[in-house]
Amino acid sequence: MTKRKNYDKEFKIEAVSLVKNGKRVAEVARELDLAEQTLHNWVKKFSTDKEAAFVGSGNLKPEDKENKELQKRIRDLEEENAILKKANEHLCQRPEVIYNFIQQHRHEFRVAKMCEVLGVSKSGYYAWLNRPKSKQKERKEKLTGQVKRVHLESRKNYGSPKITKQLNSEGVTVSQKTVTRIMKEEGIRSKTVKKYKATTNSKHNLPVYPNLLDQQFKVERPGQAWVADITYIWTSEGWLYLATIMELFSRRIIGWAMAERMTKELVIIALKRAISTQPPTSELIHHSDRGSQYASKEYQQILQDNRIITSMSRKGNCYDNACIESFHGVIKRELIFHEKYITREQAKRSIVEYIVSFYNYKRIHSFINYMTPIAYEKQYLELLQLT
Repeated sequence: MTKRKNYDKEFKIEAVSLVKNGKRVAEVARELDLAEQTLHNWVKKFSTDKEAAFVGSGNLKPEDKENKELQKRIRDLEEENAILKKANEHLCQRPEVIYNFIQQHRHEFRVAKMCEVLGVSKSGYYAWLNRPKSKQKERKEKLTGQVKRVHLESRKNYGSPKITKQLNSEGVTVSQKTVTRIMKEEGIRSKTVKKYKATTNSKHNLPVYPNLLDQQFKVERPGQAWVADITYIWTSEGWLYLATIMELFSRRIIGWAMAERMTKELVIIALKRAISTQPPTSELIHHSDRGSQYASKEYQQILQDNRIITSMSRKGNCYDNACIESFHGVIKRELIFHEKYITREQAKRSIVEYIVSFYNYKRIHSFINYMTPIAYEKQYLELLQLT
């Protein structure tokens, strides 16, 4: 029988400090020849009682000993309460479900205490833990890993519909119902939605143009319609304005520009970038709101020089430019609202990386058959070559 090792207070504190300073428990345990669970216990005790956690009870005064036992009882009750709160939905489940809960929270609570509170035996838990995995359980674990991977690759933006579609496109046969259940069990959620408001000023004396697009947001080929708009981002240096142009066929962002002021120069830069990215074809419609930036003589002259037809939303109708406004909502709830930008340059780098590397190339879109904008355009060109 192996003799149990005894470690003094200084050794325990040193081990815990290594973990507190950023090292992983497994790494520290390996370096110090400790069991991982032992080190987990030390870290937990230290978090509760600091250095007093490693003081033996042999030299304590009777009143101190009584106080220590009382504190231990309070901690036990707090732990029991915390276990019950987290395990509430598992209480009436099969033992296997409860065992799975214990396994997931074994580094947060003591295994023995969870077994006691949840009404299962410790031996039963360890027997379940050492039982050979069934094919069904192996598939569930593999699916869970795949769901987590897709969720992280989407920057934690995808919900169950898009995660399901992405896995299906990778050849994984799984239903949305199963993905939803896995996400619920693992506490996986898409990022929250926040509202935003319009920015451009339509109170001007410049010429406005009729609404030629008329909310016909589904087009048959690239180069039929572009939609444009401006939104804003807060930084510690002040507001940063983002102008974007979307290719309506694939929902790809083909033009963008950012500046600290919302001027006609801002939208002109975005327009020139769009023209460079996708040279205009005949009868291309450019749709925007009635903002003075888009109605300016300079902007309209560039459109005319490239034989692009101007279309503008009706006054006060936000639905007339819903697609590009939707994109601005997406980038805000998936990126901007989760960041705290110190400088405008920091925001610019973050937003460009999102548009170029993620939105256009990696983010699947329900409107284009759960494909990415680039993949959707590529598919169109490949089919065109076959006809």
